[in-house]
Amino acid sequence: MTQAAGWYDDPQDPSQLRYWDGVVWSTHVSPKISPTLGQSTIGMPYGVIPAGERPQSVGSQGAQGPATVQDGYRTPEQGQTGGPWPAYGQGPGQPGQQGLGWQTPPATTPDGVVLSGWWKRVLARIIDGFIGAIVALPLTYAPMQHALNLFGDFFRQLLSDAQAGITTTAQPPAELTVLMMQVGLIGLAVRIVYEIAFLTWRGATPGKMAVGISVRLRDMAGPPSFVVALKRTAVQEAGTVFALVPVVGALGSLFTLFDSLWPLWDDKKQAIHDKAAATNVVVGPQPRRDALPGPRDL
Repeated sequence: MTQAAGWYDDPQDPSQLRYWDGVVWSTHVSPKISPTLGQSTIGMPYGVIPAGERPQSVGSQGAQGPATVQDGYRTPEQGQTGGPWPAYGQGPGQPGQQGLGWQTPPATTPDGVVLSGWWKRVLARIIDGFIGAIVALPLTYAPMQHALNLFGDFFRQLLSDAQAGITTTAQPPAELTVLMMQVGLIGLAVRIVYEIAFLTWRGATPGKMAVGISVRLRDMAGPPSFVVALKRTAVQEAGTVFALVPVVGALGSLFTLFDSLWPLWDDKKQAIHDKAAATNVVVGPQPRRDALPGPRDL
C-alpha cells in the first residue's frame, strides 16, 4: 500500500526531512526538528486546495521550511492547523467527519425513515410462508391426505395399464382438483388473517420482525389500520387467487411475480400492493398506536 504524502526522514541526508508526494520524493526539504514539538504536523497527509482558492505561494519561512504549492496541492506547515483545506480523506462538512464520497444516500420515507432492501422483504416472505404452512397444517391435513390417496390410486392404475400394454387416456379424477383447490383456499385464508392481524397489531409479521423491517403508511409512522392492511393484503394475494382458477392461473402467477419484483426498480421501493395501500416497508419496528401524536385515520 502506498505511503501517505507528508514529511519524512530524507533517505539521502538523515539531518533533514524531505517531502514525499505520495508517489516519489519531491525536491522540497526542511531541517529536521523534534517530533515531540507541540502542534507538529510531520507525517500528516496533505489536503487539496479548492478550485479558485489556490494561492501562488502560501505562508512564510518557518521552522519547518517554506510552505509551497505543487501541482495544486499545499504542503503541510509546521504548526499549521487551520486553513480552508480539508484533511486527506475528509469531505465537505464538519471538521473530522468523513464525507459520503461516492456513496448514494439511502432511500427514505418523506419523514426520513430508511426503506427496506429487497432481499430482506424476500427473506421475510419465506419465513412467513413457512409459518403460515405450519399454522394451516391442521386444517389442510385431511383434504391433503385424501388427495394423496386419490393420486396414488391414479398412478398405480397408469402403471398397471403400462405393464399390461394397454394404452390409456385416463385423466386424474375431478375430485383431486377439487381437493387441491380446497387446500389452496385454506392456506390463502390463513395467510390473509395472519397478515392483517400482525400488521394492525405490530406493523410487522413474525417474518418481518425476524429480519428487522416493518410496514407503515408512507406519510405516517405507526402500524397500518385495518382498512389499509386489508387493502394491502388483498392486492398482494390477488395473484394467488387467480392462480387457483385453471383458465387464468398463468396470469395470476405473472402478477405475483411482477408484484414481488416491483420494488427493485421503483424509486419509492414500493411493490404494487404497497402502491395500492400507500404503504412502505421500512427498517426498524413501528411505534405503538398510543405513542403516536394526534388521531389516526382508518
